[in-house]
Amino acid sequence: HMIDGGPSVLFDAVALLMTEEGAESLTTEAAARDFVADAYAHCKFIGFSESAEPLLRKAGVAADADEGLLPIGSAKSVAAFIE
Repeated sequence: HMIDGGPSVLFDAVALLMTEEGAESLTTEAAARDFVADAYAHCKFIGFSESAEPLLRKAGVAADADEGLLPIGSAKSVAAFIE
């Protein structure tokens, strides 16, 4: 799905899985920052790779803000996110 193709409110959860370069590039995109900020504001579960943390920060979301933010880095953490 395109980042500006639909607001995050339409989804039950979002996963931010990207390369470091991709995350840095998206920090300059208002649509990407707004998507992440809105997902957090609408209490969506957000799974994220470690490389996505710059985008979270730029969107004003601390990676450890609450239990709805789930780091994804292993098969076990993916299972926890899906659960």
